[in-house]
Amino acid sequence: MTRAGLSVVTCVLLFGGAALAQDVGTVASTRGVAEVVRAGAVTPAAVGMGIELGDELRTGDGQMRVLFQDESVIDLAENSHLVVDQQVFAPAENRFTSLMRLVSGKARALVGKYYKTPGASYEVETPTAVAGVRGTTFLVSYSPDTDATEVVGIRGQVAVRSVSERIGETVFVTAHEATTVQRDEAPTPPQHVNDQMFEYQVEGLQVLALGNLSNLAAAHPIGGSASVPAPERAPSAAGMAGQLGRDQLRNSGDVAGQPLTVVGSQRGSLGIPF
Repeated sequence: MTRAGLSVVTCVLLFGGAALAQDVGTVASTRGVAEVVRAGAVTPAAVGMGIELGDELRTGDGQMRVLFQDESVIDLAENSHLVVDQQVFAPAENRFTSLMRLVSGKARALVGKYYKTPGASYEVETPTAVAGVRGTTFLVSYSPDTDATEVVGIRGQVAVRSVSERIGETVFVTAHEATTVQRDEAPTPPQHVNDQMFEYQVEGLQVLALGNLSNLAAAHPIGGSASVPAPERAPSAAGMAGQLGRDQLRNSGDVAGQPLTVVGSQRGSLGIPF
C-alpha cells in the first residue's frame, strides 16, 4: 500500500472511531467547581454538555446533575468522583444496563422506569460495595479514608452487597434505611433512619438551580420524559434477601421536580449526617 493510501485508511479509522462516540447523558445543572474528564482532557462542566461512556465526572467545591438517556439522574455532591462505565439503552430490545463507578464522595441516583424491566440492571459500584436497583432513589457514599461505603434508601429498594460477591449476603435497603459496607466485609443489617433525620439534607448536597429538565431533554434528545413511576413505601424494615414482595416495590416520582435535598441522620461511619 502506498503512503497516500495508508494515510487515507488512517483518516477513515480515526474519523470512524470518532463517529462511534455517542452521548449517553447531558449535564443538566452545575454549581461551583464541576468538570468532565475525557481521555485525559479536563473540561469545565456546563449545562447541555454531552456525557459519553468512560467520562469521569468530578466536583471540587461544587455539585453536578446529569440526566441520562435512560431517564435516570445522577447528582454529585462536593468533592466527588464518578465514572460512567457502562450504559446499554435499547428499548426496542428491552435491554437496559447501567454501571456507574463511584471512586470517592457522594452521589444520589434517581433511577428511571426502564429498570423495572425484567433483566434490566442499574448498579453503582464503589471500591467496597455494589448497590443495584430497579427504579428507585438512593444515596451512595464512599470515603477512601475509612475505606467504607454507606447506602441510604430514599425511595423503593436497593440491593447492596460486598464488591466481593463471596462475602456475606445481599441486603435490601428501603426508604428510611441505611447500611454500611467495609472492605472485605458483608453489608451491615439495614438500620432505620427516623423521619426527622430523614428530612435533613445530606452534607454537600444542596438544591441546584435546575431549570426545566424537559426543555433540556427536548434541546438535547438524550433523555425521554424524565420521570419514573409514583412511589410506594417499603412494607418491611428487616431488609434481608428473600423477603416476599420487596422485588415488586415501585419507586420515585417526577425526576424533573427532584431537588438535591436528600436524607439526614446522626448515624454513619463516613461522617455523613444521616
